[in-house]
Amino acid sequence: MRFIYKIATYFFRLIMYLIGNYRIINRERLDNWSSCIIAANHISYFDPPFIGAIIPQEIYYLAKSELFKNPLFGSILRFVNSIPVKRGVFDHKTLDQLKDLLGKKRSILIFPEGSRKSFSAKPGIGILVYETKTPVLPVYIENSNDLKSCFLRKKRLNIYIGERMDPAKYQNLPADKKTYRLIAGEILEQINRLPDESKIS
Repeated sequence: MRFIYKIATYFFRLIMYLIGNYRIINRERLDNWSSCIIAANHISYFDPPFIGAIIPQEIYYLAKSELFKNPLFGSILRFVNSIPVKRGVFDHKTLDQLKDLLGKKRSILIFPEGSRKSFSAKPGIGILVYETKTPVLPVYIENSNDLKSCFLRKKRLNIYIGERMDPAKYQNLPADKKTYRLIAGEILEQINRLPDESKIS
């Protein structure tokens, strides 16, 4: 992990503590880290740095291509491992780049819904899991969209860590849109189930 990246993770963990009084549920699932696709819900602009700050490896992020139009801001995004992605289209170039990173044992943070305003999984993550056979770590972040209440200690910034999902169960399925949507849907379902599972346990 680059020194500047490590400093950034310390900084965001401090912000998360001071503003959100954050806690990580099932923190032990981050031990013995190995490369994976980190799949999370998306409710705030703060989700990528907050989730990235608790992962013990330097990870890569997807960001909408419009954010890279400003040369200075685009350079900053690339420096922190952000990859531009075109929304609403199937981007073969980005897919190939993600496959290359996973082949090099890097980890990637992906929001299956694609954006904060979407509530259904897009097939892109299904394609990536199916073709790269990479395990998926489901993560659920809570209250990052209401940091004011967290600061006032009315709520708490919670990050739930799920059990890794084994991609082997999908390998006998055909390589088609139905399979990709099935995989994406099951990943999103597992993410959204995390808070209730933790209450039960």
